[in-house]
Amino acid sequence: MIAKRGSVPGASGSGRSPDPPGSAVQRAFINTLKQALQHHQAKRLEAAEQLYRQVLQHQPDHPDALHLLGILGRQTGRLALAVDLIGRAVSVRPDFAAAHANLALALIDLGRHAEAAVACRRAISLKPGHAEAHAYLGAVLRLQGELDAAASSYRTAVTLDPSFAQAHVNLGDVLQELGHSDEAVAAFRRATIVAPYLAEAHSNLGTVLKDRGEVDEAIACLRRALALKPGLAAARWQLCMARLRVLYADVGEIAACRDAYAADLQALDEACRTDPAFAAASAQHAVGSAQPFFLPYQGKCDKDLQAVYGALVARLMAQRHPLWATPPPPVARAPGEKLRIGFVSGYFHGHSVWKVPLKGWLEQLDRQRFRIFGYCTRSRRDEHTRLAERLCERFVQADLSVDEWCRTIRDDNPHVVIFPEIGMDAMTAKLAAQRLAPVQATSWGHPETSGLSTIDYFLSSDLMEPPDAEAHYTERLERLPNLSIHYTPPALPAMMATRAEIGARDTAVIYWCCQSLFKYLPQFDDVFPRIARKVGDCQFVFIAYEPGTAVTETMRHRLAAAFAHHSLEHERYCIFLPRLETPRFAAMMRLADVFLDSFEWSGCNSVLEALACELAVVTCPGSLMRGRHAAAILKAIDMHETIAGSIDEYVDIAVRLGRDKAWRAGIAGRIAANKHRLYGDTASIRALEEFLDRVSA
Repeated sequence: MIAKRGSVPGASGSGRSPDPPGSAVQRAFINTLKQALQHHQAKRLEAAEQLYRQVLQHQPDHPDALHLLGILGRQTGRLALAVDLIGRAVSVRPDFAAAHANLALALIDLGRHAEAAVACRRAISLKPGHAEAHAYLGAVLRLQGELDAAASSYRTAVTLDPSFAQAHVNLGDVLQELGHSDEAVAAFRRATIVAPYLAEAHSNLGTVLKDRGEVDEAIACLRRALALKPGLAAARWQLCMARLRVLYADVGEIAACRDAYAADLQALDEACRTDPAFAAASAQHAVGSAQPFFLPYQGKCDKDLQAVYGALVARLMAQRHPLWATPPPPVARAPGEKLRIGFVSGYFHGHSVWKVPLKGWLEQLDRQRFRIFGYCTRSRRDEHTRLAERLCERFVQADLSVDEWCRTIRDDNPHVVIFPEIGMDAMTAKLAAQRLAPVQATSWGHPETSGLSTIDYFLSSDLMEPPDAEAHYTERLERLPNLSIHYTPPALPAMMATRAEIGARDTAVIYWCCQSLFKYLPQFDDVFPRIARKVGDCQFVFIAYEPGTAVTETMRHRLAAAFAHHSLEHERYCIFLPRLETPRFAAMMRLADVFLDSFEWSGCNSVLEALACELAVVTCPGSLMRGRHAAAILKAIDMHETIAGSIDEYVDIAVRLGRDKAWRAGIAGRIAANKHRLYGDTASIRALEEFLDRVSA
């Protein structure tokens, strides 16, 4: 977990002996313990265990021997023995701080987190300067989902002992989970300074730099990690995924990075085929944590690449977890028996996956026909999580291993398991590569084919899919009618904002360009200055990329070049806002005049919220489903005028909306009259129910 500098943790601090200090017997036991400890530290574990047991034969309650043998038991996977032995040590000597700390480690391994927290706090109360105990408490708190408290414990550990490299690494991991990217980078850098030999520190630093868009340094860090530890699977997988940049400087870079990723993926596949140890480490540590999330943002059909990736992942997981590799037999249905439907996701909270499509499905499936089970793989909780608990007959939210999750889900014997997204959450990716039910499906929470042979169906929107859509999926495509979702309009807060707050001119037409920056492909940058030249006084509002500044700066440089090509200064037209919380985002959006959709990966949740504010939306549907969200939504409310058939038409529509206030007002009025058609669609629910019945027959 977090043992320090390769030593036997907590080996210092002698216990009390019943023999008088300085006696011959006592000196002999001390010498035996010293010899045992030397063997232990040299990893001659069998010899060490014999000597520890020799001491305990004569002194069954010797606290040091109990403690050290318990540590050895934990290191050799005998966790129950470790808890028993170290527990006896602290019973004999209640003030044995190091033993309390190591008892916590064994309890963590057993999943007994509440008891582990008690042991950590006892160690800290006895020895406030015990850096390891603070770090172990951080580990427990992280497992319990208390990330802020975990970060605080890790900070205390590294303050007490600045050379504690693993605590710096774990602090960086928690800070990254919290979204504190700058602080995470600082923690990982500190770890590489105090322990330059620690491959994991370089690997984790490379991972966070990759996600920040600082790709060149990220690749250098990952290569350094592999030079130190060639078999470090996490670094090898992250190096492959680093070929997929967050944002591209130009069109040529997309093609080069795609080719590099394809080559690295094939090499990764070959490495996993030829090296069983590397394959095992990949299945344990890399699958899920390193996913090709940014691949679909290149604007291409990814079926072939995803098939290679999916086959690799499924094979690795089957090798590591063979018990779950074979589909369970079809579940026989008694007459009138309800179907058991499981939903597996890390996003049972206020996330777009919950809003679209998960919430509506859970709310609307007929409970006279279906029993609903929810399996939440992340610890985050909010009012949406509590709603999900009420909607599910059984709802499990826990920090479980892959095997524990598989057993939990299999024991419920679902007829169908649905993964609303595959490609974002780490545990979901691992579980989707198993066979947990006779029928398994995914959907467009992350609108990309999974490539997994373990996923039978892709549940999609008939309005969003192009005619040739079946060719884009490794799964069997199931087209649910309309938008495929039962959507409830958001309760947008009434927060007010002013143009001055975002740096917008009172006279300017505001174009809202609120998609994540990685949705903006360089071949479409010219759209913005073309609109600006014709409209004149206008401004385009973007949302900056939060992890670091590199991605936002790349976008600024691209826009600067595009505007300069039209002899315009981009600073006059382009505004970048920081990432906004939902109430603030809604308030700022109400200031806008026109919503400009992104190309090839269209807005969905953002478009639905813009239409709730009666904001005109301009879109140009792409060739893949993910580039057609907005067009489908507009068709659903009979708003065809702002759906462009080409880039030129897109520009013309955006210009007319900017210049013609009367037309813009008319569009807003029609949105107000028709937007109700987006809400409460029962046709999609009835079709989903029919699908579930059909595939379970």
